[in-house]
Amino acid sequence: MRKMVMAAVAAGVLTAAGAPAAAGTPVRVETVCPVDDKKFTWTTTASYSTWGMELDGKPIGSWHFPMTIPQCPDSKFPVYQEEWTDDQKAAIRALVATPEYAAVRDEASYYLLRFVAERLQPADAEDPVAAGWLLLQATWQVRDAPERYARYARELVAAVDAELPALKGEDMDSWWFFQLATANVQRQAGDFAGASARLDSLSGETPVEQVAERIALTRQLIAAQDRKPTAPPDPDQPGGDHGH
Repeated sequence: MRKMVMAAVAAGVLTAAGAPAAAGTPVRVETVCPVDDKKFTWTTTASYSTWGMELDGKPIGSWHFPMTIPQCPDSKFPVYQEEWTDDQKAAIRALVATPEYAAVRDEASYYLLRFVAERLQPADAEDPVAAGWLLLQATWQVRDAPERYARYARELVAAVDAELPALKGEDMDSWWFFQLATANVQRQAGDFAGASARLDSLSGETPVEQVAERIALTRQLIAAQDRKPTAPPDPDQPGGDHGH
């Protein structure tokens, strides 16, 4: 999952170049649910383009973001890989049968994936990039549900802050990305003091000019107590083509 963030940063999440392309074409994909071995279909796209991002990191592009995670029709288990061993299936089925899973099965798919990853892929769950990336995408999914958004925001802050010092020494681009995106999630959740404190704590040279511009705009929105998701008013925001 760390590679997902690295790819996003490298492709132009912090900077950009290129022009918007045609909207992604929907495709139907068949997937097998590891819980009951039943086949089901879901909709995705073979390619898409981005040409910028909102202040909380949500891409602006020709498809829906975050990308859809296929979920088993009955259990809602997020199918995050194509093939499973018998031992993996047994672990998945045991997890799905727990009261803890039942309590979160109706959460946003990326929130549920984070829950699953913590239990089935503990090495990834300990990775601040993986945990933060999944929770950040989950916040994009629940923007229209204020109470749930605020809860996800609190969990995102805890996950990101736990390992930001280590991340700063390892990957400065990702460190800046998560700091700025998290500050804006806090702002959009109404935690203006927390968002302002996060920006006040930033130090060091920003990797690109656009980051400084985004910080300045975020401060303006905090001062106005504006909670709306916002993108910088730049029609030439960078981006690029992606495929999967």
